[in-house]
Amino acid sequence: NYYQFHIGDYRSATAHLTNEEDLTYRRLLDMYYDSEKPIPKETQWVSRRLRVGCEVVSRVLQDFFKEEENGWLH
Repeated sequence: NYYQFHIGDYRSATAHLTNEEDLTYRRLLDMYYDSEKPIPKETQWVSRRLRVGCEVVSRVLQDFFKEEENGWLH
């Protein structure tokens, strides 16, 4: 799958993130666009697949995604 990535826009929107949060966001984007489905609400399942902590996944989801009934949308 393919999605456009604008480096300058990404950098300006994520300058406040720690390295771990930045990595998590990139991996969440990859998961979201690769599956073409919302990110599941089960953050423990998601964090295991992304190999990052649940707390970090939750923070990044709340910062950049919108929670809907069927999961997190970007």
